[in-house]
Amino acid sequence: MSDELSRRSFIRNSSATAVTVGLAGLAGCTSSLPFIGGDGADLSDWVFTPSFDDVLDNDDAEVEDLVTTDRSFVSIVPEAVYENEDDLETHRFVSIGSNIRGRSGAAAVDTDWALHQNVEWEYELSTSGPGTADVSAEIVAGEFDTGTVVDNLEKWAEDQYGNDKDDEEVLESAGSQPGFELYEVEGSAFGVSEEHLIQVEANHPVDPVAVVEAAIDAHENETGRWTEDDDGGELLAEFDWGDFGVGALQRPETVETELEDRYDDPDEATEEEREAIEDDIDDWEYGLVGNGSSWTLDGDTSDLHQLFLYESESDVDSDALLEHVEANRDYDESWDTLEDYSISEEGRALILTGEVQTQSIL
Repeated sequence: MSDELSRRSFIRNSSATAVTVGLAGLAGCTSSLPFIGGDGADLSDWVFTPSFDDVLDNDDAEVEDLVTTDRSFVSIVPEAVYENEDDLETHRFVSIGSNIRGRSGAAAVDTDWALHQNVEWEYELSTSGPGTADVSAEIVAGEFDTGTVVDNLEKWAEDQYGNDKDDEEVLESAGSQPGFELYEVEGSAFGVSEEHLIQVEANHPVDPVAVVEAAIDAHENETGRWTEDDDGGELLAEFDWGDFGVGALQRPETVETELEDRYDDPDEATEEEREAIEDDIDDWEYGLVGNGSSWTLDGDTSDLHQLFLYESESDVDSDALLEHVEANRDYDESWDTLEDYSISEEGRALILTGEVQTQSIL
């Protein structure tokens, strides 16, 4: 197996980490869980995957095929960023959650945390054939004047989509959920409460209001949370959020998965093709189904906690991961200043901990 970071892994990790904010490197976690406002729930309560059937905006269509191709998140505690601003490019970190903050008039310094999530599906419907649907959700926690927030959302919507010849309000009410008032405009939906603000953007055929409702339902009723899913629950159980964190779930990195992507019938593959795919998957990444990274900021150095989740315990190979890390110290920006590091096994997860220079995080 190659000691170099495989092109497939580099592309997969980089795209998952970006999560629309252009951040680099995806993999792990650190520190204690930040708490939401005054309700005592942690960030894990808000990490969710909506049911495609429930958010599909087409009552006449039947879902004939569905594959979830991306489930990822990125989170930030703004206060920690500002406390360490001498060692960080502050604007890059606080860009997480900036869409909903900017449109609602909420300042980053007045929020407890921000969470951005992406979900992507490849689907086939009975009425329209195959397609791809993307959903992004931003959630920020703090204390908010809901009247001011709604006024600011209305002004933003009017500026973006208003017509000087039309007196109708552009931002429309979309009902309510426990503690939240919902609004929608042109492919975006919002949930507004005194403690949380939610923004969802989705493309056809997904109903963004239904996704906001799913986010609230996940928090209030534990429906659709990652913690309900075997892989998502295992990842979050071992994940420390730190001050800045990213995470993602993926289809298993196996020969079988690669063949399913290439062939309608994987049995059509030759033995030579199978062997070539197996040779292309490094020992450390075989069976990988999820990863996460977090950093606890502390001046010029930060604690790094990276999590690698595998399909089964038999796929876990700490020696292979250690060899991979040491071979890529100068290649992977996550590790170029890594010191005092170690790798531990936790069930079907490997956890890499160490210390990095804060300025190297991005």
